[in-house]
Amino acid sequence: MFRRWLAWVVGLSVVAVAGSFLISYLTQWPAAKAIQQPGPIIVISEPALAWDQVSPERTPNLWRLARDGASGSLTTRSLSSHSCDYQSWLTFGAAKRTSYGPVVAMTPPGKRPARCPGPPYPALLAATPATGAGAPAIYTNWAKLRTRTLSRSVPADPSNLTTRLTRAGQCITAAGRYAPLAAATSTGRVEHYVADPSTVDLTSCPVTFVSLAKRDDAQLGRLLARAPADATIVVAGFADGKGPELLHTVVVSGPGVPHGLLTSYSTQQPGVVQLTDLSAFVLARLGAAAPQLPEGRSPMVQPRPTGTSAITDASMVAMQLQVEHALSGDFLTRYVVTMAVLLGAGGVWWLVRRRRARAGQPVGSGTLLRWFVSGSAALTASMPVSTWLIGLVPWWNAANPRTALAWGIVGFAALIAALALLGPWRRHPVGPPVFVATVTLSVLLLDVIHGTPLQFVSVMGLQPVYGGRFYGMGNVGDSLMATSALLIAALLAGVLRGKGNPRLAAATVILIGLATLVIDGTPTWGADGGGPLAMFPAFAYLALNAGGLALTWRRAALICGTAVGVVGVFAVLDYLRPPKYRTHLGDFVAQIRWHRNFSGLEPIVTANWNMLSSNVLTAIVPLILLLSFAVMLTPNHWPGRLLMPLVRRVPLLGEGIAAIVVFWFIGFVSNDSGVSIPPTGLLLLAPLLIVLAASPTATPYIRERLRGTLAHPRTREDPAADSE
Repeated sequence: MFRRWLAWVVGLSVVAVAGSFLISYLTQWPAAKAIQQPGPIIVISEPALAWDQVSPERTPNLWRLARDGASGSLTTRSLSSHSCDYQSWLTFGAAKRTSYGPVVAMTPPGKRPARCPGPPYPALLAATPATGAGAPAIYTNWAKLRTRTLSRSVPADPSNLTTRLTRAGQCITAAGRYAPLAAATSTGRVEHYVADPSTVDLTSCPVTFVSLAKRDDAQLGRLLARAPADATIVVAGFADGKGPELLHTVVVSGPGVPHGLLTSYSTQQPGVVQLTDLSAFVLARLGAAAPQLPEGRSPMVQPRPTGTSAITDASMVAMQLQVEHALSGDFLTRYVVTMAVLLGAGGVWWLVRRRRARAGQPVGSGTLLRWFVSGSAALTASMPVSTWLIGLVPWWNAANPRTALAWGIVGFAALIAALALLGPWRRHPVGPPVFVATVTLSVLLLDVIHGTPLQFVSVMGLQPVYGGRFYGMGNVGDSLMATSALLIAALLAGVLRGKGNPRLAAATVILIGLATLVIDGTPTWGADGGGPLAMFPAFAYLALNAGGLALTWRRAALICGTAVGVVGVFAVLDYLRPPKYRTHLGDFVAQIRWHRNFSGLEPIVTANWNMLSSNVLTAIVPLILLLSFAVMLTPNHWPGRLLMPLVRRVPLLGEGIAAIVVFWFIGFVSNDSGVSIPPTGLLLLAPLLIVLAASPTATPYIRERLRGTLAHPRTREDPAADSE
């Protein structure tokens, strides 16, 4: 038995590694190139500028700039779902996401965006409307604004850029309504202020910030004509403003800018940069004295063929994210409701059959009911991973990308469900659910190893429009990955336990757990801290049960301590890398070591509380956890007895479900936005348990072999089994 088990492990490992290298070969990008700044830098913001507004006819000056330079899409979220200009300029000046005054909520599907409020920031006082090289001006009550942004759980100094540049002897000229917010000193003084951007002298200071009042390509052209020949030009839409939430246009051009797609180490996605990356770009002028920012890295350029290919790629990324972002809430709601109706109909069908059987009426074989219920459940469980797989086909090239995306997800889900119920593994009772869970786990792990290109544009993925994660394993993916891995481990280990091999059962759980945990926690792959912290205790508990060992208080304490140590090792290894390569794990270690600052833990509590209190749907997440624990703790009473027939039939299933619930709970409390972990995991686990219970292709003979209670094998199905 051991040799066969070892052959399976080696074979699957070889296939996984070979497949990963093949994917790397087929999807590799050329190495990114650095951007040089041989002369001054000029940063120009055009309100809500987006790629669908850019063309050779409508914006010839910007088009020419993009064709010669580097193009990308810019995420502008600060601390609210909808970004306003004053918030974005404060964030740009602070080099860290921040806000002041009222925030604007996300735009509901099909609705117009809410208007950004009037200026909540201090008034800018100037003796005269300065022109040319500008004149001094000062913000009234700037101290109050600065105190407010510095007192947040994650403090931000809106004068960060100005302070560092002026120390290095580089002055800043600010022109327009919002640009002075990023040019004010710690006292609120703007040394070179120009009211009218059309009159600004672009040579008076080595750094110039310009905020245009409206999108005006002609005015942009006049500014470009007056710019020094060696200037580095940045043109971007700094905020959502009056438009919907999306990624905005950003173009960088100059003698030191290679042609291609903008990217950065903070996003690790070709064609996408953050607003704080532009802050890092300005500070890069300081050379070796440039600080390491917690949220931004200086942009680089991913080389692309000459011409308009970079523009096309950047605009395509923005369009994909805009479509999936707008579709996500509506699609997921409709899909879940539809599947709930189908499964509910199956439940009603079963109750009617049960009542008729008790009344002595004929009810038939029940095979059709089993196919209906298991098919609906398999389709439901296959949906999450299908939101990843749809990224393999160019749905964005369809005449109606939104429709193509939605039906493409449904199509992938139907294909996976059909393979699960009709493939050769269908005759084993754990075959169909293990197949769906394995597809889910494999896709998520391979995707995160290769930079999360599928998760990046998935409707259940990272949601970069909101300025969340751009790479690695997000909370939704983490929940799907851990839930599927724990269920696979439990079901496979249960088969081995049923055959009298507890050591191999425990080894199977450990191998699956180690592979999943390492990929999730490694900074160059999953870059996740909360995931391994929750995953280790769950797999350890399952491995103990698989090996026939009891969970004692001493072992529980050792497991929890080891989980913290594992995450600490990942974080320290990340910290030991050069600063520009670090993820949030390494930055957190640096923050603790150099500043004794543990404020990185506070956003976890704040984000969870904000999400829990935001609406009724998220408020039910604690109820999901309470109900899950109630099921585990009441095996002989409601609601636990609902699962007991299935748990008694499938070895280690009960322990596997308990391990999954443990992961949900720890993941919920240890991750920012961890509120998404329990419902996402339930969306996968619940239908897979239904598939396991209702599978029409697993014979009673194999069911009994699984639990090791069959004395004499039978070759025919028990007709009574179909009426269960």
